[in-house]
Amino acid sequence: MADPGWVVLRTQVRHELFAAGAIDARGVESYAPLITSKLTAAARLPLFPGYLFARVDTSTDDLLRIRSAPGVAYVLPREGAPIVMPDVVVDIIRQRLSNCPEGVPRPEFRQGDRVQMISGPFRWVDAVFDRRMSAAGRVRILLELAHRTIQLNIEESQLQRA
Repeated sequence: MADPGWVVLRTQVRHELFAAGAIDARGVESYAPLITSKLTAAARLPLFPGYLFARVDTSTDDLLRIRSAPGVAYVLPREGAPIVMPDVVVDIIRQRLSNCPEGVPRPEFRQGDRVQMISGPFRWVDAVFDRRMSAAGRVRILLELAHRTIQLNIEESQLQRA
């Protein structure tokens, strides 16, 4: 008999909680990790947008029941047998979210802070943080290139302190 474990499901766009409810209604445990929104404490957002976990027993028809659940697009990987992860993987996510319900905290940059890009064509280039452009994580940085200051709007997640 196979041990139960967790599979990752791809959901339809913005249907993580809907799909989780449909899976639970079919007698299979689901888990959609949620974080607290920075915009409003009342809002909870998916930690992994478009994905959720389902705890299945591969010796039963659990996989068959969840594949056709409303809101579920497919089981990962899309081709081949699903990868079944041990309980410890989801336990670690649950533990980390209980310690930090906002998810992994992003560094707070202030105007004038020296930053370095960690991805993209300017990877490892130093810049100066200018300002936030949106609550969604867009920021403006200032690059000194060819004796000119260039403004560049990028995702805050592409920055680290210099």
